[in-house]
Amino acid sequence: MLVPTKSHLMTNVPLLPKLTWNTIHLSGKCIKALIICAFLTCMGLTFLILACAVPTPKIFYPFFVLLFYALSVLPVFIAKRTTPGTETNPKSEFALFLAAGMVLSAFALPIVLAHASVITWTASILTIISNIINYGTIFGYAMRDEEPYGSMF
Repeated sequence: MLVPTKSHLMTNVPLLPKLTWNTIHLSGKCIKALIICAFLTCMGLTFLILACAVPTPKIFYPFFVLLFYALSVLPVFIAKRTTPGTETNPKSEFALFLAAGMVLSAFALPIVLAHASVITWTASILTIISNIINYGTIFGYAMRDEEPYGSMF
């Protein structure tokens, strides 16, 4: 059995390397943008949870807009990866059309559900506020650089 001696304990050899901000190669501007995006996304999801819990408990239909949050960026992401350069072409325009249709569907779904009396109008308004915050965050993050359609895509 190995027993550490006093000489082993007195050495200043670190077991793990120290992580400092210099070893993480992120600029202050990037970190600030990520913190703002994380805060706004948490605030938007809080409104979405409130839409499910406050008016009538255990009605989870407003959570279906999470599908639209995830699916709305996929067409643009795929089109930007398959087309070289920054020029516009029919593939990227169709991807933007599909993304706009999904964003519109995310806003229309709570209105249709409230009109059909599946959810209350309060839940619909809270879901729409959540949509505004979350899509504003996605759009702001995507447009943060001078590249067309943002550097995210």
